[in-house]
Amino acid sequence: MEKNPPKNITSVTAEQATVAIANTAENTHIIIDFDETLLLRNSTAEYINSLRPRLIGFILIIFLKILRPWIWLPLPFKGNQVRDWFLVIVPTILLPWTLLLWQQRAKKLAKDYANTELISAINSNVDAPIIIASLGFNLIINPILQHLPVRCDRLVCCRFWHGANDRKKGKLLMVQEVLSQSQLKSAILVTDSEDDLPLLQVVNQPYFAIWPLAQYTEPFKDFWLYSLVKKIKQSIAM
Repeated sequence: MEKNPPKNITSVTAEQATVAIANTAENTHIIIDFDETLLLRNSTAEYINSLRPRLIGFILIIFLKILRPWIWLPLPFKGNQVRDWFLVIVPTILLPWTLLLWQQRAKKLAKDYANTELISAINSNVDAPIIIASLGFNLIINPILQHLPVRCDRLVCCRFWHGANDRKKGKLLMVQEVLSQSQLKSAILVTDSEDDLPLLQVVNQPYFAIWPLAQYTEPFKDFWLYSLVKKIKQSIAM
């Protein structure tokens, strides 16, 4: 799916983003998006795709998408912003061995889909503090991050049990909880997410960059029931 920069934000090349990171001044915070930026895949989608047994995992996800429990929550948590939290927390509770299986999958993702160009730029700047910020989940991201050869001073992401609250707050408010106003205003942000517009508008150096090798792969796309369910949905929509 093609991504466009948010309104009033200029898209830059991957090379421009890495040069900016490598040359960021001492004590200027560098905020790096995780999914499809530091990791060239979407960690939440990859976690959902790792559910085993696949048939049960697939049925759970389809059931949740039909039931849409995220629209039942009271305000201010009600809405599609917390959708991914349900798609992670419910299967994890019902299929708890997923967390153990994820450790090996996370290690392979770190090896196969690390953004080596971006990591090299980050590691070349030994003075600027590195903040990795994501609306993904700590129990998913941490096992990947520990296998990435990258310097990270702080990980800001959604907590497992409090994920609905964190996702509803959004990345800007989450980052504001760990950085002062002056630190945030002087920071550099590198992201590929249109949802980061509020954060892009606050930092001194906003870099909206799409990485050529980054890719979002829909969970269960290679599962045999996927195409059948998709055809059924298309026929109902017609």
